[in-house]
Amino acid sequence: MNPKQCQNNEVRVFAYCHDGVGIGHLARTTAICNRIGQDLPDASFLIATGTPYVTMFDGLKHADYIKLPALVKANNHDYQSKFFSLPSENVMQLRASMLRDSVRFFDPTVVIVDKAPIGVCGELLSALEWLRENRPETRIIFGMRDIEDAPPVTIAQWEELGVPAKLSTLFDEIWVYGVKDIFDVADHYQLPANVQDKLKYVGYVTRSVPTSPVKNGKTDLAKASPYVLVTVGGGTDGGELLHNYLDQAADDLAKQGIRSVLIAGPDLPAEAGKKLQEKALRNSHVEWVPFEPNLAERMCHAEMVVSMGGYNTLCEVAINKKRSLVIPRTQPREEQLIRARLWQDLGILEMIEPADLTPQLLSEKVRHLLKNGKNVSDHSLDLNGLERIAHRFSLLKHKDHESATAIRL
Repeated sequence: MNPKQCQNNEVRVFAYCHDGVGIGHLARTTAICNRIGQDLPDASFLIATGTPYVTMFDGLKHADYIKLPALVKANNHDYQSKFFSLPSENVMQLRASMLRDSVRFFDPTVVIVDKAPIGVCGELLSALEWLRENRPETRIIFGMRDIEDAPPVTIAQWEELGVPAKLSTLFDEIWVYGVKDIFDVADHYQLPANVQDKLKYVGYVTRSVPTSPVKNGKTDLAKASPYVLVTVGGGTDGGELLHNYLDQAADDLAKQGIRSVLIAGPDLPAEAGKKLQEKALRNSHVEWVPFEPNLAERMCHAEMVVSMGGYNTLCEVAINKKRSLVIPRTQPREEQLIRARLWQDLGILEMIEPADLTPQLLSEKVRHLLKNGKNVSDHSLDLNGLERIAHRFSLLKHKDHESATAIRL
């Protein structure tokens, strides 16, 4: 064992955060680190991410960030620099070298890898291989979202990248942020037996419901008039939903004295965002919010939530027991579409198929749910992911990895 890791029983967590689209991965990663930090207040956290919005998330003690050059998804396979005019290969090599040096000198006791097990385009692979060769005592965890993409697509991509073999040789555990009975990743993604043995279904990962009064500037939202919350995640492809909502639903609700709070997201394209904001401001019953890092606080007093069905959004809808209407994206991945259909079958939400979306249908659905829908109070979702993660982390910390029993839902 590395003698540095024995000093004072230090705990150092290196968290690799996928950052190609949106802010959901960073929100989930910081929530996980925050929960671990509650039990281990002296632990140190180093989060590696390329998102330019990292400074919008705070409140984590003993934490710092490695800011990688930001990426933007070119298609479902390729990424390019968000800000540089450098060839993609150069940018990826730069990021890979930063990650490799970071794990060497930070010397983590635990590594948590979000979503992409070997990193975007394999950029994390050399860092993980260095740890396995030089720091075999370091525990390496893959944090797997409940659904990656349509099974044939994920299976083909992972086979092409050699992911199943890397999951077998480089990782100690795979924490699945979902419920096996809803989506069995081993079955759907045809994972080999030696990888299935590493799976730990921890339930859905979401932050707790706010307990203090929620205020927006001078307005106490708990005492304000009722409102519908419309959120499009990071906003990259949220313009169509916002446009359709402002075209009719916002006006129809305003006639009933119901406000609409629209959260645009930091990646909403500037030109489209400007036009949508101008349109929103013409309606006195519409509030336009450029970005909200604490979505749960906004959601707490909403009558219902309209969204695209991202992982974090739906988990917060569920824990807040809100009526929910989802219009999922289908490109570049079908993850949101698959989740929305599964959750609709469970009676947790209602959805509009993307191809069917019109301003009229959207308005009708929203008004129907407000009048006839019931807040979800009884569902089969397990939302205790953060607590199970904290438990699994305690087992890793005390080096009970071999004897630790799997947590079963």
